[in-house]
Amino acid sequence: RASSALVAPRDLGFAFFGAPPAEDARRRDLGAVRTGHAGRFYQRTLPPQQVPFASEHGRRLFREALAAGTLESFFFLAEQFRTQDEPTFCGLSTLAMVLNSLRIDPMRTWKGAWRWFNEENLGGCAGPDQVRAAGLSFDMFKCLATCNGAEVVGHRGPLGADPRAVQDFEDAFRAAVRAAAQSGDRECIVASYSREVLGQSGAGHFSPIGGYHEGADAVLILDVARFKYPPHWARLGDVAQAMCEVDPDTARP
Repeated sequence: RASSALVAPRDLGFAFFGAPPAEDARRRDLGAVRTGHAGRFYQRTLPPQQVPFASEHGRRLFREALAAGTLESFFFLAEQFRTQDEPTFCGLSTLAMVLNSLRIDPMRTWKGAWRWFNEENLGGCAGPDQVRAAGLSFDMFKCLATCNGAEVVGHRGPLGADPRAVQDFEDAFRAAVRAAAQSGDRECIVASYSREVLGQSGAGHFSPIGGYHEGADAVLILDVARFKYPPHWARLGDVAQAMCEVDPDTARP
């Protein structure tokens, strides 16, 4: 007689590579998890106000935006779409993805004979070990992007709850997204935002914006944490609000 039982998935990484090093209590590691939570999660469901890219609704929004000409930047980014290699590497993964999309030569070896950007070889003001432990701030991201050859125009959300300032920021964000989404040049927009404000799990996050749907007033977020959430459409106003959330480490949006 056959019988079955629910068995929790086992992390075979420990068997092949050994247990991870003991945590240093004196060092803050934003990517650390409790031992009992290691390997526990596999993806999450998006909040109902966001639309998964591959869903029927998401595909319809994509087709309509494509017909309207507001997905031009998507194709440059899709060629280089990557998943972050560490829980705190959203900024580094996004930047590597964008720099490769812009066809900027890193002038440094990736592997073998090839020059290419990845999360580990971004030179500048923050190395991967620093980001692995503490994450990446808005200003550090701008610094890294500039140091690696990109022309960067940064727009920080307003500090405070002035409705007029927030609306002005949202309008400016919409204009920038619309322009990049319609441009045949290699232009990219990166959003630095609070997942919590969007109703998602997590805190601060970076991801590129892959396109815009005018009728729905929604942006296509090419989420680099694909182990957690798939690419998805989100209301532009909601994303603008999430970009205004104050970073507790810098006391600025």
